[in-house]
Amino acid sequence: MDILFTIFSFILLISIIVGIHELGHFLTARFYNIHVIKFKIGFGKELFSFEDKRNCNYSFGILPLGGYVQMLGENNPVQEGSEPSLSDKKSYLQASPGERAAVTFAGPLANFILAAIVYFFLAIVGTIQLSSFVGEVTAGSPAAQSGLAVKDKILEIDESSVEVFNDINLILSKRIGDTGSINVKYLRGDSEAITSIPISNWLSGNDQTAPSAALGLQPYLPPVVGQLQDEGPASVYGLKQGDLIKAINGVEIFTWQDLSKVLSRLPNELIDIKLQRGNDLKTITLQTASFISDDGLEKGRIGIIASNDISQWPADYTVEKKEDLFTALLVGIQNTYRYTVLIISSIGKMISGSISADNLGGPIQISVLAGSAAKAGYVTFLSMVALLSINLGLLNLLPIPILDGGQLLMIAIEKLKGSPVSEMTLEYSMRVGIVLVVSLMIFAFANDIARLI
Repeated sequence: MDILFTIFSFILLISIIVGIHELGHFLTARFYNIHVIKFKIGFGKELFSFEDKRNCNYSFGILPLGGYVQMLGENNPVQEGSEPSLSDKKSYLQASPGERAAVTFAGPLANFILAAIVYFFLAIVGTIQLSSFVGEVTAGSPAAQSGLAVKDKILEIDESSVEVFNDINLILSKRIGDTGSINVKYLRGDSEAITSIPISNWLSGNDQTAPSAALGLQPYLPPVVGQLQDEGPASVYGLKQGDLIKAINGVEIFTWQDLSKVLSRLPNELIDIKLQRGNDLKTITLQTASFISDDGLEKGRIGIIASNDISQWPADYTVEKKEDLFTALLVGIQNTYRYTVLIISSIGKMISGSISADNLGGPIQISVLAGSAAKAGYVTFLSMVALLSINLGLLNLLPIPILDGGQLLMIAIEKLKGSPVSEMTLEYSMRVGIVLVVSLMIFAFANDIARLI
């Protein structure tokens, strides 16, 4: 069932970002009265198709890994003897260089617009996000060695303001492949402090770890009861979803990690649990159960799973972000710009060798991420739609023949020399472009396989 859900999520994700990309080409061609013969999403055998009153065929292919818009005169020049119904139509070749450039650029532009709309929607609807409190510091990690500790609240990284935990990863992503130091400003109690974390070719290898985790920082995960195991001690003795556990046998509990550590040391024991339910404080006495861990030790448990419903979390450790119409528009544009710059920087570091090209992901990696994002909720899924839409827009702007960027380059050359590029040049450039794109796809696919094995 999980595989089917992942496949469906992948198809939906790719169909959205590819569909919007091709729609940009399509609508701009129609705006300039260039006749569109076919609008197709996916490749291979057609699952369904239909034709409109303007003789344009719309179809969906069985392999949702791309798409295309075929215009009259594009790869099928209008010649004498053409069908009467098409002879009076404006072809792509009859369009001016400016019109063709607009049609070509419209695809990537549509992807950036989609991202801005998604970020605008999330800003105006409102989201609840993790605060920048540190929930756990990995022993021996760079963060631990620099003195950061649980309950510290990250305020700034490299002089960039941090409001939510996701800001930490976004800012740290800019430092991947760098050598030097990361400066962190944090709040401990009522006092602010600054620490410097040294890095050397940081995360330059094939490492899919989140930047925050690579430093040894984990977000705050409160000891809030999510699901209860049927007939487990917690269920039997009256714990409920949403209960916030405050203490075990008088030992203060701050995070879910604290709770796990304390309970693991108490197998088959009678314990007192102090909890908060709504505005009420309660104490429940229960008998723990036990299990044998992988290391062969007997450990305690009470049959609960952490809550992933952020609305149930203590308000001090979450941030609710909801903007008015104008601010949401700015947020949509700003977030699109921020992630575009980040991706361009990452591509540059990959080309220069600062970041391993092994980090490049293909369709398998995207499908796995799509499934996980869909399970996490619409906010995470839409955020991934926006991010991958930016990726697709930037990828298509690369000056590689067969991609939109390559076509824009050819149009620019035509404009400069005052005449169309020769057929031989176009043919050979297309062959080179196909080789480059196919090689890139094979390399990304190989990376996916390597991650699986």
